Amino acid sequence: MKPIPVESQGQTVLVPRLRVQQIIDLSVLRHDQERRELKQDLEDAGVDPAERLERLREHRKQVGLSSVIVQSAFSVGGAYQIIRLAMGGDFPESFEDLEPTRLTEVALGCLGIELDDLVGDGS
Repeated sequence: MKPIPVESQGQTVLVPRLRVQQIIDLSVLRHDQERRELKQDLEDAGVDPAERLERLREHRKQVGLSSVIVQSAFSVGGAYQIIRLAMGGDFPESFEDLEPTRLTEVALGCLGIELDDLVGDGS
């Protein structure tokens, strides 16, 4: 798979695409993080234990869904996480000036998805 060329601050950085195992690992980490956040939110809101359990069970049904990772690419934090993983744990300093939409495009590219394919041609 060809890397994604990203131009920023007068230089081109080649961003690798993620391997399947990396996407699986990212999915697990993302799900665990969201579960902790959901659990804390439910506790903070004083939701009764039976309802908390039901909400956590519903959340568990999303484990392994690729849509969770794709959706995360649309947040700056999620895009950052995806790109950093693709770059071996480093986030290129030159990328700090990229627009959020460009970060999303690069993150989606790391997942093997083109933004234009998701939004269609509008017709």
